[in-house]
Amino acid sequence: MTTATIDSSSGNGPLVSTTEQLQGLIESFIELGVLVHDNQGTQQSHTALTHKTNQVISQLSSLTDSGFTHQYPIPVDVISYIEDGRNPDVYTREFVEVTAKSNARLKGKMLGFQKLRDVLGDKLGKEFPELGSAIEDIKKRTTPDEE
Repeated sequence: MTTATIDSSSGNGPLVSTTEQLQGLIESFIELGVLVHDNQGTQQSHTALTHKTNQVISQLSSLTDSGFTHQYPIPVDVISYIEDGRNPDVYTREFVEVTAKSNARLKGKMLGFQKLRDVLGDKLGKEFPELGSAIEDIKKRTTPDEE
């Protein structure tokens, strides 16, 4: 059912463990669905259904309590995408696009304010030469470091 394999030899132990837990949970959900569909209303089928439901709850609890899921939380938006039957990769692509647009807008604002600072500093320096050192200090402190 999976489309990719996880290399268990390169320190991916928690990821492999979580993957196995998820696969077991999916299998339990399938079995639970079969039990619900084939429920005949007898005490035996009720007991089997109760047992399987408790097993699913236990698996969900262990998955929720695992360190890997606390270390790498899944955004609620991704879960909503999956619940709606959409591909979570679409969420990732949209998130990257929105972030890129936001970064471009912020970069434009930064460049605009830098130009304003430079023009204003030049004009103030011409009108008030005694402020030259203070203006240069402000320019130096407000110029972003190139990384």
